[in-house]
Amino acid sequence: MLYFRDMTHQEFQDYVRSQGRRLYRPMLWREQPTFYNVLVSELMLQQTQVTRVRVKFAEFMTQFPSMETLAAADLPEVLQAWQGLGYNRRARYLHQAAQQIAKGAKTKTEADLLALPGVGPGTAGAIMNYVYQVPTPFIETNIRTVYFNHFFAGRSGVTDRELLPVVAETMDKGDPRGWFWALMDYGTELKAQGKGKLHTSRHYVKQSQFSGSLRQMRGEIVRRVAAGQAWGKIVCDLQADERFIAARDGLLEDGLLPYGILKDRQ
Repeated sequence: MLYFRDMTHQEFQDYVRSQGRRLYRPMLWREQPTFYNVLVSELMLQQTQVTRVRVKFAEFMTQFPSMETLAAADLPEVLQAWQGLGYNRRARYLHQAAQQIAKGAKTKTEADLLALPGVGPGTAGAIMNYVYQVPTPFIETNIRTVYFNHFFAGRSGVTDRELLPVVAETMDKGDPRGWFWALMDYGTELKAQGKGKLHTSRHYVKQSQFSGSLRQMRGEIVRRVAAGQAWGKIVCDLQADERFIAARDGLLEDGLLPYGILKDRQ
């Protein structure tokens, strides 16, 4: 049996649960944890803060209230609705996943979910717990924070391979949805307090500066295309920037720009 200081893992569960009740954050996708709501929110939450996602989620759902409406939409519509969240590749993945599901792709098992575009182990695990209440250990930033603070204090270079068995052994299998929500909310508070430092993880990567980056140029191109600006105007405005060609070509390769938009890739 694993121990945290002088706690058994049952006592650890009770402690995390108590913190979860104290810190619970109401969110639309928690109040209605349908498959569609959770899929959309989880892709939005990849590398984007909850405060921003709360606003964008509500707007997105107004425009695309169901899997069917999202699947039937054109990609530029989806990209326009995604503006403000960043990492536009996620919007394309979500759109592709909706189209596959609308055509009959299965979504009931972890293996089914992992076959969808943009869905990795963390997103698949979240869906299994939040939607289906199937106990499925997974790891993301807030979960790492809790477990680093309680089980790996003073360690460095901790791998997810080490962490995942601890998550599996200590999780509350009776109510996985509530358990992982509690971990998320508790982990958010620990991060704000500077505890459970993520740099102790071997998987920690500090995000590069956005201003002046290739990501910034990619986002600007996508924003203009999604808003319906003529490609010639975009080229005229941006081509003097040394980042433009690399950003344009990367967006083409990622499927975020239709090749038909370009008659000449100079």
